[in-house]
Amino acid sequence: MATVPLGPLQRLALLIGAILLIPAAAGAEDRVVRVESGELVGSVSEGVARFLAVPYAAPPVGERRWAAPESPPHWPGRREAKGYGAGCMQRITPDGFGPWTREYVAPPPVSEDCLTLNVWAPAMRHDQPRPVMVWIHGGAFVSGSNAVPIYDGSELAKQGIIVVSINYRLGVFGFAAFQELKSDPGGGANFGLQDILAALRWTQRNIGAFGGDPEKVTIAGQSAGAMVVHTLLVSPRSDGLFARAIAQSGIIEARLPDRAEAERRGVDLLARAKLSGVAALRRLPADQVLALLDGAPLAGTAGAGGLPLLGPIIDGEILTGALEALEAAGRARPVPVLAGLNADEGVLRPDYFKTSAASLRARAARAVGHEQSERLLRLTPLDDDASVAAANRRFTRLYGLASLLDWARAHRGPVFAYYYTHPEPGPGSDTFGAFHSSEIPYVFNMLTASSTRPFTDQDRAIAKIMSHFWANFVKFGEPSGPDLPPWPVFDGTSRGVMELGANFGLYQSDQEELLLLLKHLPARSIFGIDIAAGAPN
Repeated sequence: MATVPLGPLQRLALLIGAILLIPAAAGAEDRVVRVESGELVGSVSEGVARFLAVPYAAPPVGERRWAAPESPPHWPGRREAKGYGAGCMQRITPDGFGPWTREYVAPPPVSEDCLTLNVWAPAMRHDQPRPVMVWIHGGAFVSGSNAVPIYDGSELAKQGIIVVSINYRLGVFGFAAFQELKSDPGGGANFGLQDILAALRWTQRNIGAFGGDPEKVTIAGQSAGAMVVHTLLVSPRSDGLFARAIAQSGIIEARLPDRAEAERRGVDLLARAKLSGVAALRRLPADQVLALLDGAPLAGTAGAGGLPLLGPIIDGEILTGALEALEAAGRARPVPVLAGLNADEGVLRPDYFKTSAASLRARAARAVGHEQSERLLRLTPLDDDASVAAANRRFTRLYGLASLLDWARAHRGPVFAYYYTHPEPGPGSDTFGAFHSSEIPYVFNMLTASSTRPFTDQDRAIAKIMSHFWANFVKFGEPSGPDLPPWPVFDGTSRGVMELGANFGLYQSDQEELLLLLKHLPARSIFGIDIAAGAPN
């Protein structure tokens, strides 16, 4: 198993983290199911059956590195499925970073042998097959795993659905492209997306063994995972693999490289390794391949607001064009979608909203034109640093909300749109607000994944309601239900968005400025206009 070299303290953290990853509960019983590769032994406790680290594809090692995923090999006897598997190759920060405390980040270890999924199912069998949610993790396509503590599907499974969480190849292992592999099965690109499709096909073939209904699969993801959801909505390769979709914080229209641009990644990678071809690069240890990226982003890497994005490309197979163009052409499947964003998506550092009045006016002018920019900023004076930061925060929030509304208006199926506003208690709560991904512990009702945040009864009540919303959508295609606040389908107006958090009800936004943004919106981005104009380096 290849791992990234770590220092002594990091090795100690890895050992402790690996021990903590083992989720066996006292008094847990065994549960055996048969899937296409053999028998699995999972565990049952507190009314939930868990099957962890289940292979859905063969390990992508050796000649299978940078190759289309293959079916997992059969195993003899019974395979134990009681502990999480390794995450895919990446740099890890086990103690967290920025606003993300350790329950948000991928734990060690990492390995190329990572194409596994986890299944949480109600322990009690039901007369009818149960609906399924397949969770695609975020992490900018370079980090994350299905072992992140807040992705534990136990509490959602208690509500009568089956939760599947998947790993997929990341970074250079998942999204490099090579000219010499163009004729290979899968086209020699978008390996991470190919993995996700393979996991969805595995789910179609095997979820019945866990009591699931392959006709009622909801794909769900956050950030990069939500960008994958948007991709699958328009991809010709995902026919018949899902019936509903959930996209959390995924409306980001950074321009994606085409095949020729992406192949520059492979050329640059070979040059850095001083190797002549993919065969030799496949023999290089995985940690050494990862280290090739330490100096600078690869050539052909897309940019999003100045940040490198080593992710999907327009390959002509899985993704046949730019997402926004395919959506505008009506290529997205008209399935029910639950989609939304958080109020403070871009707050990654304490000074995120700090800017000058001149810079803010310039960004407003880029959004709506010089003549209308003062109307956009009219509600907040720009006469000192604090007021400029407040105006910048308000403008950024409005831009993200307008991006959601613009996308929701274009989707041909039912949309349940949300705006999450609740700051999670804990380190930096006042600074980071409702930061990117902070809704996830509430969606999964996994506040217990953190031992350091001072959650209150209000937090637990919010988590209970939000997890019920998500489970209902997976079951019925709409989030509302008995004893829940009403959540109407999006009606095309700026008042058709549900606020989630301390207040559950239609979000009350600044109508004049929001409509002005919608009329002139240059590109959709939940992070604001600075992230909306990415271009390949």
